[in-house]
Amino acid sequence: MIEKISIPTRPYDPTKDPRPDCFKFRPGVYTCLRRDQTQFMTDLYDEWWTQREAMAEARKRGGNILITGLGLGLVAEAILRDKNTAVRHITIVEAASDVIALIGLYLQQKYPGRITIVPADAFTWTPERGEHYTVGWHDIWPDPHAASNIPEMQLLEDRYRPWCDWQGCWPQAYQLALQADS
Repeated sequence: MIEKISIPTRPYDPTKDPRPDCFKFRPGVYTCLRRDQTQFMTDLYDEWWTQREAMAEARKRGGNILITGLGLGLVAEAILRDKNTAVRHITIVEAASDVIALIGLYLQQKYPGRITIVPADAFTWTPERGEHYTVGWHDIWPDPHAASNIPEMQLLEDRYRPWCDWQGCWPQAYQLALQADS
């Protein structure tokens, strides 16, 4: 389910907020993707900010990009929004058919011929023979603090190493941002 969430303006003293700047309170209306009762992704600033490494690598390297985890399509849209981007194509591997139905068609219509959505599990899908990606970005975890994240990140990076020049994972970026200001 996609829903709008509102973060109201309220008295706020950023100097008393111990979180890194990217996580500090920003009022506004945001989009949230939920599956059952689990929040999988939002378009809050911290969500964007902690994925900027993937966007920067894609812009720098161009070519074909692999993303595991569709979410709200935030990363794919940020990469393709610039009409002069050197990125030719993005392949997105997403296991959840409801997420594909909610987000995938919109992205494919907005960027015709530039996005392929593969309905598959990132842990078992194998790229076609001859495929090559300049960037692989893995973002399949709803909880950045889950104990299973680190071994799963390693599994995905090991799995896609033969096809990707560079790889990264969202929870790593999230955790690094938290550690940077602590």
